[in-house]
Amino acid sequence: MYNKKLVDNLTTGQSKLLSSKRRDSFKVFEKLTKSDFNRINLFDYQFPEYSPYNKEYLKEKKWQSQIVLKKMTDNLNNEEEILNYLEEFKGKKVKKGNQGLDEKYLSMVDAFYNTGLFIKVPRNTELKLPVEIFYELDKENPVLIDNNLIVAEENSKLTIVIDYRMKDQELAAFHNGLTRVIVKENAVLNIIKVQRFNDQSDNFDSNISLVSNQGELNWIPIELGARNSVTNNENTLIDDGSRASISSVYFADGDRKLDLGFKMNHQGRHSSSEIESRGVLKDRAQKVFRGDLYFQKGAGQAKGTEKEEVLLLDKTVDSDSIPALFSEEDNVEGEHAVSAGQIDEQRLFYLMSRGMSKAEAKQLMVEAAFNPVFDKIPLNDLKGSVINEVKTRIRS
Repeated sequence: MYNKKLVDNLTTGQSKLLSSKRRDSFKVFEKLTKSDFNRINLFDYQFPEYSPYNKEYLKEKKWQSQIVLKKMTDNLNNEEEILNYLEEFKGKKVKKGNQGLDEKYLSMVDAFYNTGLFIKVPRNTELKLPVEIFYELDKENPVLIDNNLIVAEENSKLTIVIDYRMKDQELAAFHNGLTRVIVKENAVLNIIKVQRFNDQSDNFDSNISLVSNQGELNWIPIELGARNSVTNNENTLIDDGSRASISSVYFADGDRKLDLGFKMNHQGRHSSSEIESRGVLKDRAQKVFRGDLYFQKGAGQAKGTEKEEVLLLDKTVDSDSIPALFSEEDNVEGEHAVSAGQIDEQRLFYLMSRGMSKAEAKQLMVEAAFNPVFDKIPLNDLKGSVINEVKTRIRS
């Protein structure tokens, strides 16, 4: 299945250096074993049979003349540039705190990716319109392994929307993705990721970033689907004044299992970070949230905050929150808070006394909890469809 023969087939027609990287990654993949996800009771997970991904996933191309955008699976003439960017991530992995998806999943993407993009916004370039990417799974394309590299050069500004979705509610699909991000000096990059697979599918997603001097990276991950969803987001603020934020929303219902890992590694002085996570659990859903703030030696006067708010719609859900703060510096500010509670019965009664049904009242309360994050979505169509998705899941 995931063997050398498959790697050799995937390198056919691809750039020489990227083909060599695939083969090196396979050697790592071959030696490793997968870890279990104990806190959500996901054990001995088996990767499904490989299949190619052949759907078009770029919505429109008005911005293509302003940025560099290439498919990672193509025969590229700038492969050396891509490998130089990837080289920047070597040695940046922080061993302390939560480790996210293990190396088996990451090397699997690097060796066997069937799609993915290299996106670079040049220095001093600001795009007014978001770059929209739609990865849609169906019977002809049930496996998605996307390898993405996004670079915002000096003084640039860009917003990217990546929507993982599907229409077939019976299809057992699989996603394993890796997105690496580099934000250079004074650049601002916003990345919105929406995951809304069906409850037969499995989702694994890793996001790793490096943020330079006065650079700013803002993530908005929205988790609404999948039977099992394990995601991690690790950001390293490597220079002075670098900034990163994560504004997360998740909704888990039925028997869904959700494992979220967020991490901010402060290395630069005066660096700042914020983790904000808002979630709703329903039915028998299980969730674990891991949030780390790590102030490394040299990160004087850095500041980081994290908070999670969870609304429990049923007593049968399982919510586990693990905030952590590590510091090797004295002159830093770190705050973390977690709140979890069942729905406010007085508010529920008040809304029902105004003519709403119980389901409608719950729906309104969930929307109110999510709106601070939803308001950051720059596309009205996307925002509306995400809100409708939440409404549908509450009613079900």
